[in-house]
Amino acid sequence: MGKDIKIRFTLKEDLKQLPWLYRQYHNGDTKVETNFDGMVAEFERLISNPDYKFVSAMKNDQLVGFCSIVVNHDIVEQQKPIIMIWNLRIHPEFRREKIGTNIISFIEKFGKSINADLVFLTCDIDNESGQKFYKKLGYDCDFTFYKYL
Repeated sequence: MGKDIKIRFTLKEDLKQLPWLYRQYHNGDTKVETNFDGMVAEFERLISNPDYKFVSAMKNDQLVGFCSIVVNHDIVEQQKPIIMIWNLRIHPEFRREKIGTNIISFIEKFGKSINADLVFLTCDIDNESGQKFYKKLGYDCDFTFYKYL
């Protein structure tokens, strides 16, 4: 990864570029508009909770990668935290530059620092390149169910 790419926990100023990054992922074909004020308010509410983290990949001042992580707590078996990764996005122009690998590594280091012993993530069933990527990083594939409410 180039020296001009930095992986960090997301700063409020990064949010200005987040809707743009998501539109790149959808190839400009999303009809969902971002309520920017609502996004900032939700970010500010969640960052005060240590179980919510956001990760940015910055190239100079450009947001080129992002994801959310949630820390879940197991109270029954191991009583260790479990990390859940949501919505990993890498700008198409910057793929294959190890940005995703470095974001996952950043998250795994964070997980180890809080004594987590498991990381979960989701990947669309038709996202074959994403599935290959996660398998290459040592992730096993299972399945999940979901329901829109």
